Amino acid sequence: MRKPIPIFEHPELDGKSFFLNGNQIGVLLIHGFTATTVEVRWLADYLSSKGLTVNAPLLPGHGTTPEDLNKRNYAEWIECVENLYNKLKKTCQRVIVGGESMGAVLTLYLAENHPEIKALLLYSPAIKIASLKYSKILRHLFPIIRKKDYDEIMPWQGYSVYPLFAASELLRLQKFVINNLHKVQQPLVVFQGAFDTTIDPDSSDLIMSSVGSLIRKKHSMSNSGHVILLDKEFPNIADLTWEFLKDLKIV
Repeated sequence: MRKPIPIFEHPELDGKSFFLNGNQIGVLLIHGFTATTVEVRWLADYLSSKGLTVNAPLLPGHGTTPEDLNKRNYAEWIECVENLYNKLKKTCQRVIVGGESMGAVLTLYLAENHPEIKALLLYSPAIKIASLKYSKILRHLFPIIRKKDYDEIMPWQGYSVYPLFAASELLRLQKFVINNLHKVQQPLVVFQGAFDTTIDPDSSDLIMSSVGSLIRKKHSMSNSGHVILLDKEFPNIADLTWEFLKDLKIV
């Protein structure tokens, strides 16, 4: 008999908010939609090993139940990252912000509203997802639907379903951030996997062509999927991230 797919994948992992104390350079790392901080833990540990201070929040509605996430709106996610960013800014001289998937969209939101942020780290940025446009209609028929892809081996933690009311909130967030991408002036680096079937293939290009940043780099990872920070090319991604920050003389 086929093993049933759990609603919450890998509950044995620690996906709570965490803080890694370090020097006066702070990094805010934001996980993606339906995920937990497990998604950014490898990168957090890597940057912490270099001496940086790292803060990673668990976003509202995540790490609980899909039903809880369906009750949330994108303003709550923004409030969460705004609060953490302001706390980090008080204790660190320079702050870098990064995120994966929806976390990258929230990173861009912060950049649009906080020009003092020193650099942006964008991993699999979920700025465009074609299927999200149906969430506004389907949410009333099917509030929660199963995901098509399930990887039992990857150490990813989160829901194996899509809460569609929450998905429609992600769509609202995307539209809001896209309309203000011209305000982004900070140096940024974008990573997108060749096997990423979650976001639109031109997501990274949309960001690169819309922001006002003078320094912008893009890396296409030939052997990675959507959860790029837990995939097989992570060591290379971590090193490229560090090289980017070193070239900027931030670290």
